[in-house]
Formats: sequence, C-alpha cells, structure tokens
Amino acid sequence: MGYNKNDFEDQETIEPKRLTHEEALKFFTEKELSPSISSPWDIVKFQTALTITGTIFTIVWSMFFGAKADVVSVMLGGVLGIIPTSAFIIRVNLVKKIDSRLAKRFISSLVYAEVIKITLTLTIIILSIRFYQNLNWLWFLGMYIITLQSYWLIGFIKFKKL
Repeated sequence: MGYNKNDFEDQETIEPKRLTHEEALKFFTEKELSPSISSPWDIVKFQTALTITGTIFTIVWSMFFGAKADVVSVMLGGVLGIIPTSAFIIRVNLVKKIDSRLAKRFISSLVYAEVIKITLTLTIIILSIRFYQNLNWLWFLGMYIITLQSYWLIGFIKFKKL
C-alpha cells in the first residue's frame, strides 16, 4: 500500500497563520510566552553554579560522612559539561555575527559547532583519564550528567537582567 504523489496535488496548500501577541494570549499566559533565558550564556552560568554546588556538596559529604568522595573528579565532570557548551555558543555566535542570512550556512555552522562540542567532550574525557589516574568514575560521570541536565532544568528558573 504505497502512496502516489499525484493523490495530493488537487488539495489546496494551507499557509500557517502567524498569531499576534493578543491572539497568543488566548492560548498561553504572559509568563509562558516570555523566554526562559535571555542568553545562551545563562546555561553556562547555571552549569558553573551546579558544578560549584556539586563540589561543595562533595566536600561536605566527605567531611561529615567520612566517605571517600573525590572532589577533583566532581570538578572535572563539571568542566566536561561547561567547556564544550561554551565552545558551541562561541562558534554559533561567530557565524551569527558574520552572516546569518543564509539558512543553509547557519545550519551547517550548527552541525560544525556540534562536532566541535563532541570532539571537546571526548578530548576532555581522554585527558582526564590520562592525567588524573585516581579518577572516580561515579563522581565524574555523576557531575557530568548533572551539568547536562541544566539544559532542561534552566527552564524552571527565570533569569532576569538587573
């Protein structure tokens, strides 16, 4: 049961209607229509705050509970999230400032920025393994996962410019 391209030629094409702000307010609240973050750098700030908080938590955990918690592994896990995200934002902003008129060029720059991000992530993992022999994988990957969660956690927090 295949479809024939000619079956759809007699149907009219429907152009999407752009809603005005007043029409959109019928469906959403003002808070839902406003962006959660004002800059992509807010994500990096949030990742940094999560890394600092995670590091402090690790220090307190090891002091009070006497458990072996590796602070360096936690910091490296945070760096593993922060540096590639920063490189991605820098790459996208460079292309956006130079020429953002061509969609094809902008999409290819997004793909290239993602390749840079993946390469940096793998490089930091390899360097962490190579130069820090006592890497605690649980704390390292745990903090990395927490910093990755910042992409959706930041939606719950509204950043406002002072």
